[in-house]
Formats: sequence, C-alpha cells, structure tokens
Amino acid sequence: MKRHLGLLAAMLMLLAPAQAQELDHLLDEAGVTGTILIQRVSDGREWTGGADRADARFIPASTFKIPNSLILLQSGAVSGVDDALVWDGTQHAFAVWNQDQTFADAFQRSTVWAYQHWTRQLGHEAMSRQIAALDYGNGDIGEAGLVDRFWLDGPLAINAREQVGFLARLQARTLPFDTGTMDTVIAMMEQGSGDGWTLRGKTGWRFGGEPDIGWYVGWLEFEGESWLFALNIDMPDPASQVRLRAGIVEAALGEVSGWTR
Repeated sequence: MKRHLGLLAAMLMLLAPAQAQELDHLLDEAGVTGTILIQRVSDGREWTGGADRADARFIPASTFKIPNSLILLQSGAVSGVDDALVWDGTQHAFAVWNQDQTFADAFQRSTVWAYQHWTRQLGHEAMSRQIAALDYGNGDIGEAGLVDRFWLDGPLAINAREQVGFLARLQARTLPFDTGTMDTVIAMMEQGSGDGWTLRGKTGWRFGGEPDIGWYVGWLEFEGESWLFALNIDMPDPASQVRLRAGIVEAALGEVSGWTR
C-alpha cells in the first residue's frame, strides 16, 4: 500500500507544474488588468490569467473582422482577397488607412472605413441572419442604422471564452461556411511563420471606452499542435499599452508550448 501511495505521490509531483501553471504573472508584469485564455486543441487543456474576467463580454472591435470576413466572402459582398476599394481622400486616424485598400490589405491594416463599406453593401438583414447562425457572443447587432457600427460601439459583445470557442470551430472548419471561404480567412489571419510554426490572429482596439479595450485572438500552429488564444486588456493609456497585446500573448504561448518566434 505504501509503495502505491509513493508512486501516486511521485506522479502528482510530475504533473503538478503543468497543471498549476497559470498566466496571471504575465498580466501583472505588464501592469495591466485583463484576461488571457489559451486552449490546447488536442485535449482541451486550458491556461488562464485573469480567470475571473474570461466570461466578461466586451465589444469585439476589429477582432470581428474574422467573422465579418467569412460572412462577406460567403455572401459575395466581397469577391476575394484582391477585391479593392478606392480611397476617397478622407483623412483617417492611421496613415495606412489613407490609401486604396484590397480586402486582404483592409484585414491586415484593420481599415475600418473599408469594412464599413462592405458591410453596408451586405445589409442589416443578411448580417443579422449570419450572426444568429454563428452563435457569436451575445448575437446582438442592434438596429439597421447600426449596421456599420455594431462591432465598434456595440451592442455586439463577446467574451474571451466565446472567442476561443468560435476560433476552435474556424480552425476545425466546422463553421457554416464553405471550406474554401474558411481557408481564405485563415490564410489572411497569418501573423508570422517560421520553422515548424505559424501564428494566426487578429487584434482589436475598442476606442473611446472608459477605459479603451485591447484584444488579440487567434491560434498558434506549432509542431503538429494548435493553441487557441484570446486576450483582452484595459488600456487607460492606449498609446503606451496597445503594443502589450501581442507581447503578452506570445510570452504566454511560449510558456505553455515551448514556442519561440
């Protein structure tokens, strides 16, 4: 009996570091309030930081460009990644917005005006049906007059756990879209790649909040495994904090998977 108890204790000691590993210290070291959730696809194992916030919903901001891109492509409102819009000369907050935009450019640059144009073309009724079919966050896109603002100002909202659940279905190609549509958007999400790894994701920045909210969601493909992630943080000083999103996520992915960029 003692021998069996000793073996059990030894096994528990070996398992303890992996099972206890959490990510709160990364948020603390960055000096931010927020949450990060990482899920290993093969077995559903999760790591969290700021776990009490993982189920709190926030406006998705530009992370909504992932489902929006799927919807626009599937519906035909956008013909493909090279579909282009001509800039009308209106000055916007970011220099990369002040030029013509292909669909792929607008995704990578988070060009709000381009996505607003394409979403207005799709229309409120079609968007409402698509969001209901996706089971995305609270599913609320508001009245018709909000068709080009609902992901920027609300009422659409989603939490980190729901983001990971949505991404899991996209990564597995089980969303209600053609496989080719999902493959196109997944390719657009690439944030970097190297020997044995590819990082895919989308940032988001909810402007004008109290405070602003920063998002980063996506997944890492590394040595035959996938690691889904969703982070949101308060950004009371966005100019100095907006770059923290990727840094926190990449540090967390490195801790749980052994990956380095």
